[in-house]
Order: sequence, then C-alpha cells, then structure tokens
Amino acid sequence: MKIALSCRSILLEKSLRKFLEAYLVPDHEADLIIADHPMNSEKPMLRIGADHEADLSKPFSRSRLMIKLEEKLRADRTKEAVTRLAIEEEGLEEKIARAAQRFAEELTEIIKEHYEKKR
Repeated sequence: MKIALSCRSILLEKSLRKFLEAYLVPDHEADLIIADHPMNSEKPMLRIGADHEADLSKPFSRSRLMIKLEEKLRADRTKEAVTRLAIEEEGLEEKIARAAQRFAEELTEIIKEHYEKKR
C-alpha cells in the first residue's frame, strides 16, 4: 500500500504521517491519496472531513483509518478487476468473431474447390 497525503490541516497531516510513515510515498508513486479537501485525481482518494461526502470523519483512531484504507483499496481493486474483465471479454468476443470469419472463408474456399473439380 503506497499512500500520498494532500492536507490543508497541518495537525491532520502530522498525525497521518505518524500513523502511516511506512506507507508514505510521493504523489506520482501512490496507489491512494488521502486528502482533507475535495480534489480531482485519477488515483483513488480517501477523504477525511466533517461533511457527509467524507470517507472518514474526525476524530478517528489509527485502526479505524487502516480499516477505511483497506476498504477503499479493496473497492478500487474490484473496480479495476471488473474493468479488466470487461476488456478481456471484448477481446474474447473479437477473437471468436475473427475465428468464425476465418472458418467461414475457409469453408467457402473448400466448397468452391470441390465444385470446380467436378466441372
């Protein structure tokens, strides 16, 4: 688990750094970003705050934080797996369509050859 922080609250950031020191990496290397403010990111986010959109509300314990992080990463991996499966299914459908097309072309050639020999 690689985590990046984006906190406006210095106190929250220091607490998170203490709780997560073994998991912290720069933004570009992170699997997940923890933020205390809304932000746009392509990476999964865990938002800490007092509003109803926050994933985790303050105050929280280290164990509650870790549980939320695991839930968030598990949910994201599930989304990735579903997307990957959909892409693989499309690939399978394309492979089957190509195989069916080749089979039809080969069958047509065999039939043509068969009737041309009889002439």
